[in-house]
Amino acid sequence: MLEQVRTRFPCQTVHETSVPALREQLIFSLRDADVPGRVMDTITILVVAESMGLAQDLLIALRRHSTFDVLGPLSDEAAVIELLAEARPDLVVVDLDRADGRGLQILAAIRDEANVPAMVATRDTYAGNVELALVAGACGVLPVDRQPASLASSFRRAVAGELVLPVDDLSASVGRLREARTRRGRHAALATLTQREREVIAGFARGVSISGIAVELGISRSTVQTHVKNILRKLGVHSTIEAVGVAWRAGLSVDTRSA
Repeated sequence: MLEQVRTRFPCQTVHETSVPALREQLIFSLRDADVPGRVMDTITILVVAESMGLAQDLLIALRRHSTFDVLGPLSDEAAVIELLAEARPDLVVVDLDRADGRGLQILAAIRDEANVPAMVATRDTYAGNVELALVAGACGVLPVDRQPASLASSFRRAVAGELVLPVDDLSASVGRLREARTRRGRHAALATLTQREREVIAGFARGVSISGIAVELGISRSTVQTHVKNILRKLGVHSTIEAVGVAWRAGLSVDTRSA
């Protein structure tokens, strides 16, 4: 039997951490649409946390919203993935304020294994945390105030496929995330450069001209120009100055030469 917490809210029950019990409850919630008293279009939320605190907070905040079922908590990604193998909630909420600091790791593991939207809950919403959560696969961050109307709106938007962030943080966070992805892409592109192309960049970094690089490497000027075209294409830049900048920021050695 499922041991229910706060049974005075029959439409919104938080259950003790038990994968078999939660599996039974989740399957019941998602598949038995004709259950008496069940509201159509109910959003089922699975909480992933170390303790009952977050699930209880959500339960209390949503007690007057009969369109939400709060389940959990489950403590880690293994328990969640085991549950998701058989049934899917509408939304997963991962607590980042864990004593073990594994919130982001758990979030990323869940998103890697299951196509289910996931939000994060944290009291520390500085921009770095938000961006890390987005990179790990979160579709949003719970409002810090945990007001019923804010929570209900955030959950509905997340399930609808929206990115849910505080308005003040949205533009800046998404912009920084795009910049980070661009940087990672260029760093990855550096790995595709040949040894000779790296030597050409190293020459430019030392201020050597195309003719000088040709002499240093014992190749023709036209061959150096061909290497330059390939470098610019691979790095997605438009000049040798930009290429050198990308190499420097990525920590690429600028003094490597072939034997």
